[in-house]
Amino acid sequence: MRHTHKLIFASALALVNVPVMAATCIPGGTADSPTLLCTATDSGNINDNRNNLSVTIESDAEIIRASGRPVQLEGSNQSVNNQGLIESGNDDAIRGKGANLTIDNSGTIRGGDRGIRLQDDADNFTLINRESGKIFAENQAVRLDNDAELENAHITNYGLIQSTDGRAIQSRGPGGTVINHGTLRGGEEVIEAREDFTLENRGTVALNGLSWDADTKTWTNTGATDDEDGVQFASGTADNYGVILGTDDGIDIDEGRVHNHATGVIVSTGSASDPLNGGSGIDVDALFEPTQGEVRDAGPLTIINEGYIEGVRAIGADEASTSEITIENSGTLVGRGGNAIEFAPNQGNSSLLLTGNSEIIGNVIFGSGDDSLIVDGLTSGMLSTGFFDGGLGNNSVFFNDFSLSNILSFDMTDALIYMSFGVSGDELFSGKFINFSSWTFGNDGTFTTAELASQLNPVPLPAALPLFAFGLFGLWAGRARLLG
Repeated sequence: MRHTHKLIFASALALVNVPVMAATCIPGGTADSPTLLCTATDSGNINDNRNNLSVTIESDAEIIRASGRPVQLEGSNQSVNNQGLIESGNDDAIRGKGANLTIDNSGTIRGGDRGIRLQDDADNFTLINRESGKIFAENQAVRLDNDAELENAHITNYGLIQSTDGRAIQSRGPGGTVINHGTLRGGEEVIEAREDFTLENRGTVALNGLSWDADTKTWTNTGATDDEDGVQFASGTADNYGVILGTDDGIDIDEGRVHNHATGVIVSTGSASDPLNGGSGIDVDALFEPTQGEVRDAGPLTIINEGYIEGVRAIGADEASTSEITIENSGTLVGRGGNAIEFAPNQGNSSLLLTGNSEIIGNVIFGSGDDSLIVDGLTSGMLSTGFFDGGLGNNSVFFNDFSLSNILSFDMTDALIYMSFGVSGDELFSGKFINFSSWTFGNDGTFTTAELASQLNPVPLPAALPLFAFGLFGLWAGRARLLG
């Protein structure tokens, strides 16, 4: 009897020391449409290459690995519906290698390396991160690797996607789409993409540590990494209705179109003490660098601003840029370093349309192309707080809604031309211009500078303008030496 008690006690000790095995996710479905249902808080990892597999992780379920990868999927047309927790301590939480993978996340995905990583033939990837969904990672929270096969990713976010040190979303293949209604945050470029990229932002895209106060139109930096962009892509379109914040550039683009809508905010928080490297709200690169094909000079870019863009330059181009740039502004452009728009010295033929409630804080510097400044339907009180420099080339100004009779004052001092416009003696707006040779007024036609001066009788300048003109001429002479 005494020996029996010893046997029972020993058996009990053995049971205590037996490792508890993770519960296997419950298989189901058919051979053509298999399923896995994970219900346990200690669900085992998934490694499956069956096509058409559907995986569901219920809200109380957890797939956790301190070391290694919790979910590995290599078949085509697979799907994951995560309502619970998928977590890796030192690896990717989910890695997919097959085409047409869909992940629908309303739970939490946390990667010690990446949250979700796509490789090999994983084109046509779809991610829907619901309002309650959270995707975290130390490096990229969502990454599509450097592979031309990883095409046409489509990511829609209503919740939070955040990387501690890397990017929230990195899509290295062509044709990606990101639609953001929630929050995307990263330690470096928050979104990085390549050619034929589409962005629709209605939420927040910002580096960790940056925030925006809509009431005061001010940003706060509580330790964001220096010299990092909010969004960077080679070509495509960006429609911004929300907030995009970067410490280098708000948006860095090679070619395509950026439309900042009336509710949109794009800000670079770079330092105005470093005007060459301080960053632009929108920065234009000199080269088009795709995933597929050769690197070449960047093509045309259109920027439409109805909202608010701020930086050391609101819009700036890299020193070697030569592309044609078209800007339509009915919103606010703020250049903290003095220039609101600064094109490269050899920028191609470019144009700026001022309309609606256009407000420009700073100078506008064109390049060496044949450039156009167009004033049409303007309702604000000043063209710019600074001056407009057409640069080299044959440059033109168009006052489409005004005639010569609307000019209240006109003066030429050295290289500077000053004009104010109004109706019935009430001033509507004024502007300062340099290096423009052609002037068009409504139905009155087009005049050279000499012809325009002969049509008008100069009147005394505003008191501060002679001092401004003296400083402007020195700046212009210095720039002429640089261009020469």
